[in-house]
Amino acid sequence: MKFNLKTLSILSISLFAGQAVFAQAAKTEKNLDAKSKTTFYSLTEGKPVKETENWDLAFNNTAIKLNSKHKVAGQVLSNTSFDKVVKAAESGYREDTQSSSVIPNGSGKGWYNYDMATHALTPIEGKIFLIRSAAGKQYKFQVLSYYFDELDYNDTGFYTFKYAAIK
Repeated sequence: MKFNLKTLSILSISLFAGQAVFAQAAKTEKNLDAKSKTTFYSLTEGKPVKETENWDLAFNNTAIKLNSKHKVAGQVLSNTSFDKVVKAAESGYREDTQSSSVIPNGSGKGWYNYDMATHALTPIEGKIFLIRSAAGKQYKFQVLSYYFDELDYNDTGFYTFKYAAIK
């Protein structure tokens, strides 16, 4: 009985470890400054980088651009949740162009709604973005806040977002 229990324990640990390889925990970036400058972000490295490095997303005020020079592409999903997106789409990805962005700018068009009465920007509920990096890795991405420390009416231009690699 001890042998079977030990074998079962080892098998369970092996299976759990195997699942950990496939499960990607969501990462959250807080207070990314897009107010005073364009900030370039690498989803692969999980941090802001220089424009001359391999970046995926560029944040400037309310605009989010993809690095189409390096074939970063994306698509918009609506009426879903971050947790429900578990698999990358096989098609439908587009790159930014001179005249259009995958993540459009403007109230109700991209990632946010603007309230004229309160002047508040709030992320659109159920808006998730799929991003395919230059290396071909797939990510799901969601903007959580545009305010410093995620406090409404605090200083604007400071993104908090989450993302995770998906297959």
